[in-house]
Amino acid sequence: MKERKKAEEDLHNYYEVPSGTYSPQQLLQMLQICKLEAPVLYLPMLLASTAGLRISEILEVTFRDIHFYNQTICLSLPVKDDLPNRTDTITIPEENTKMVYLADFVMDEIRLQKERLEACQKTAPDFNPSGYLIWGRNGSQRQNNFINKPYARICAKCPFPTFPWKELRRIKLSASSMKRFAQTLGAENSGPPQPRGIPKIPIDRSDLIELMK
Repeated sequence: MKERKKAEEDLHNYYEVPSGTYSPQQLLQMLQICKLEAPVLYLPMLLASTAGLRISEILEVTFRDIHFYNQTICLSLPVKDDLPNRTDTITIPEENTKMVYLADFVMDEIRLQKERLEACQKTAPDFNPSGYLIWGRNGSQRQNNFINKPYARICAKCPFPTFPWKELRRIKLSASSMKRFAQTLGAENSGPPQPRGIPKIPIDRSDLIELMK
């Protein structure tokens, strides 16, 4: 009975529409639309909604900031953190950084993005990569406003009310929601299986601190 009640609660939370942002089910629909209508926004939208990252943070990430084995991103600590106490994030004030743990299917997409970058380096003679996770023309860093038009295209296709991009960070995904996302949005081809010697979301802050040592 406890397991049945927990399953019912998870299902309710999955379809429930929270105030001011999207429900997990709506987000899943948006991500599916994004893959078709604006694939350039797919990875940024994943990082915003599953890891709570600002677009400015996402566009500053380089592949050097990503620890592929531990599935974490190292970022500069923001001046003001308006999303405190995330279970997938720890801050290191003395180093002015924060470490964010990423779900398996998000890391798979990042690996695909790395393969795309390597392919561009080989096939485009004028491509000069700067190592950014999200790059623009000829490998340069993108500006924050690049999301505006493609996000508007996605919103126009959504069969429900939409919110500004910044509200993606406020979506709360449970472990069961993350599992649904992984099953539905799994990367198409991310190569051979990678080592998985780490905890799954939701992760305890103390576990994450131990992981980073």
